[in-house]
Amino acid sequence: MDFTKDVVVPAALSEILSRIFSFLFDNLTTRPAPGARDAHRRRLEQLLGNIGSMVEEAEGRHITNHQLLSHLKALTAGMYRGRFALEVTDLDDATNAAAGDIDDADAAAVGKRSFALCSSFNRAKRSRVTRLILGGGGAVGRNADGGGEDGTERLAAVVEELESLTRDYMREFIMLVQGYPRRIHRPVTTTLYMDRCVFGRHVEKERIVDFLLHRAPPNRAPFLSALAVMGAKKVGKTTLVKHACDDERVRGHFAAIEWFETPAVVRAGGAPDQTIWESGGPEYLAGVRRILGEARFAVAGAGRSLLVFEDAWPIDESEWAALAASPASAAFAGGGSKILITCRDGDVARIGTAEPVVLETLRQEEYWYYFKAFAFGGADPRDHPRVAAVAREISGHLERTFLDARVLGTLLRANFDARFWRKVLAAIVRCERRPMHVGVLLELLPVRGRLQSYGYCRSPPKFTVQDVLSAGVTGGGGESEEGFTVHLCRETLYMDHWYSITFKNDDVAAPAPPVL
Repeated sequence: MDFTKDVVVPAALSEILSRIFSFLFDNLTTRPAPGARDAHRRRLEQLLGNIGSMVEEAEGRHITNHQLLSHLKALTAGMYRGRFALEVTDLDDATNAAAGDIDDADAAAVGKRSFALCSSFNRAKRSRVTRLILGGGGAVGRNADGGGEDGTERLAAVVEELESLTRDYMREFIMLVQGYPRRIHRPVTTTLYMDRCVFGRHVEKERIVDFLLHRAPPNRAPFLSALAVMGAKKVGKTTLVKHACDDERVRGHFAAIEWFETPAVVRAGGAPDQTIWESGGPEYLAGVRRILGEARFAVAGAGRSLLVFEDAWPIDESEWAALAASPASAAFAGGGSKILITCRDGDVARIGTAEPVVLETLRQEEYWYYFKAFAFGGADPRDHPRVAAVAREISGHLERTFLDARVLGTLLRANFDARFWRKVLAAIVRCERRPMHVGVLLELLPVRGRLQSYGYCRSPPKFTVQDVLSAGVTGGGGESEEGFTVHLCRETLYMDHWYSITFKNDDVAAPAPPVL
């Protein structure tokens, strides 16, 4: 028996023929019909209009039912996926048309060839990046090579998903929403809910507001009524709580709303000159106990109070239970006073009397809309395909924190040039420091001094990031001869302060500051 002739050759021929027939079958059966893309696009726009109206109606009402809020969250997520799929398709078309304008010299800035930086990018490369932006677990527009030709399959997939979503929620959702009272209308002048609405956290905010307005049973231990807002660092816990406290329903319900950061609580429970780093832990609970016992929080004298403890330390559950059942807690909570706690640890969250509000990172589709509102302002990304291509990749590389989008997006908008945006992308790819925006600025800013600190300050710094970029600040000339501070962004909700980074001058003499 000739093994090669009788076994190997037939097996090889069978494999080759199988692959040929599979290729022909896939291409003949999955090729979109003429006009299918336009039909999918029209259907998707119709679905997005319907879902957008439902979401707008629901967000304009005071919804307290948790199941209905979960339906709203699903509809909102589907709306962003649909909008993003539509925009990705349009941007791919615009980027295709402008592909010849992107040169290889610009691509060298990052040291890797991507669809945003390379003159010879093709559909497969764009599809891989699109899949990255759509999220690792998403199913929108995904097939063997990561996306459908000309976006047709991507549009078809998201249309199918949204049709299923509206079948599940449409009729019952509209009927139930109409039974809740309307909220006071506050006009929104941009697509980003900048001041009065927290982006991407509407459902979580409503859960917090519902807890704060709900009256706990009187004279029943444990007396303290507490809710924990839990999430990773920089996920937006404090921002969410600030928005909830700024809600007109909450402001009208509580006579006093006070915030307590960890150092202040530790000082209240320890020695007058004790620092947070010298505490072994018991001082935090002692500080909470002392704050609750203050006369200004007594219901008879001041009405209801809301106390917010930021980044709470781990607290022994048995000791907390004893505090919650004490007479001092009964006096504090007797008229409806409540406690909010932000934390990263599930052990801390368990001391609450309600199920904790857990914050996850924004989905990539939602984060793109938050980021582009800062980076593009009122401009349409489709009118600027070169920078839009880079912006999409920048958005995909960021860690989806609000502060990264605010600081870097504002910087990009002030320097609306594709070359500068690719420079920022290169810095992001190389960045290892966290928070990421600080590491990127350290690489981009022409500052000779070394980083001393970053955080919030009460008075406005003299320099902005744009001042440093345009004037070439190299050290000195700030608030003292030892260093200077650069303003990154301003927080005006509930507390007015500036987020900034401070540089310390080198030992050698620094040149005089530029005239700005």
